[in-house]
Amino acid sequence: MAQTERKYRSISKMRNTTKKINNISNLIVVITATLAIVFIALGAFTKNNIEPVYSYLANKSSNYEVLLKPNDFYDTETLPADRYYASKSVDKYIINFIYDFSASKKANLDYNYTITAEIVGTALLNDNQDREVWNKTIQILKNNANVYKDNFYINEQINIDYDYYNNLARLYEETYGISIKSILKVYFNISYNINLKSLKFEDKVVNDCIELDIDLNNTVTSANKNYDELTSEDIMTEIQNIKNNTIFYILGGIFVVISITIIIIKIKQNNKTPEQKYTHNINKILKYYKELIITVTNEPNVGDLKVMNINSLDDLIDVAEQNNSNIIHYEVIKNQKSNLYVIVNNYVYVYIITSEDLI
Repeated sequence: MAQTERKYRSISKMRNTTKKINNISNLIVVITATLAIVFIALGAFTKNNIEPVYSYLANKSSNYEVLLKPNDFYDTETLPADRYYASKSVDKYIINFIYDFSASKKANLDYNYTITAEIVGTALLNDNQDREVWNKTIQILKNNANVYKDNFYINEQINIDYDYYNNLARLYEETYGISIKSILKVYFNISYNINLKSLKFEDKVVNDCIELDIDLNNTVTSANKNYDELTSEDIMTEIQNIKNNTIFYILGGIFVVISITIIIIKIKQNNKTPEQKYTHNINKILKYYKELIITVTNEPNVGDLKVMNINSLDDLIDVAEQNNSNIIHYEVIKNQKSNLYVIVNNYVYVYIITSEDLI
């Protein structure tokens, strides 16, 4: 008959748990002692701290959709971003440039931005390298200066007439009889000046860009993002003297106390008398298996039964479970030795517990 799922926790698991607890306590001692050394060293040797005077970050993104020419092939007038599109089906690229700037402190800053489109044409030359043979830049939008204190947010939408730029690239090929690969680079260029005079530092000028590259003069077109999505910097740093390192010494002292306390507890546990070890052992077994074990005050009479000595408590529990029997506990020598019995038909299975069998 297949053995049913075990109902009671095995003694080996208890031993493993005890070992894990010991290992964890050893690890805690190592960690707390290390932290104590680190904090005490910080208190003794750390004299200065470098902190940023002014920090900023800018989140950059570009979103777009494609406006289609009238056709009988698509059910919608627009297609979402990050796809490939038949070049002859595209009317416009509708692009949103987003620039979200924030700073750690208030400081007068002014910014302006432009949006430009640049056609870059390259040809494969005799050295088997693509070389730029033509470029043309067209300004799409120019924004006047704006003044802010600590943050600003720009969300600018433009329409790129794809047919215009695509036809211009094809016309160049036809006019000069050169086969070229053309890309339309759409730039959102922003420049801002951060006035840091109130913080007694020089002004900081930042030039940043969001670039979107669109394929031209191909049967299929797509747009690719060509920029880092985050611009950030710690503008300046200053040295600040730390006058009071008390906090480091307090933390170091706390970890020293924790380490010493754990070590003392472990020493006490390791120095237990045989009686204490036995008591700890038997009490733990009786607690974990209280539904299975019956304690008696008279030694069981097993004279007519065949005695089978068992080497492990796990095996004894298996015998009890398989035969739906209880385990009888009898303390042979007080605080020193106990016997555990399982009686099955003409057999009695015996497991002996002493102070040596620590869990």
